[in-house]
Amino acid sequence: MADHPCFTTLDRALGAYRAGRPKEALALAEAAWRMTEDIPGAPPHAAVVSAWYGYLVGTVGSRWRDGVELCRSATRIAFWEPRVYELLARLEIEGEMRHRALASVQRGLALSPDDPELLQLRRWLGLRRTPVIWFLDRSHPINRWLGRLRHRASNGDLSS
Repeated sequence: MADHPCFTTLDRALGAYRAGRPKEALALAEAAWRMTEDIPGAPPHAAVVSAWYGYLVGTVGSRWRDGVELCRSATRIAFWEPRVYELLARLEIEGEMRHRALASVQRGLALSPDDPELLQLRRWLGLRRTPVIWFLDRSHPINRWLGRLRHRASNGDLSS
């Protein structure tokens, strides 16, 4: 990435995380994040460090809200980096915020349509079909009834 020391420390954090040492990864990610604040010359894409730190704070450190705020901050700083959107989406999934996670994935895919991690997340989240009657709310009883009929028809089960 760059010559800033935060990236070397982040690489060590990711290595520890992949090796199954999450607490060590969190400590290293925090050190990398502090380096972006304390050592001059951190480039704008160092916001990826904030996103990784936020992800680890939310998952390993059990401080979900703090982690999401760090990731959201990273999307404002390094808005061109698809990784920050992926990490934010993963945290939003952890917090059972599926709709927001899908929006984060879509923003990341708008920047990088072929990103494998974002494509995998989108497949995992799934996409809902548009309501049968588009001008009515998805939860409207008519749309719900017609949606069930459409689903049965697409599965070849019109007997019930």
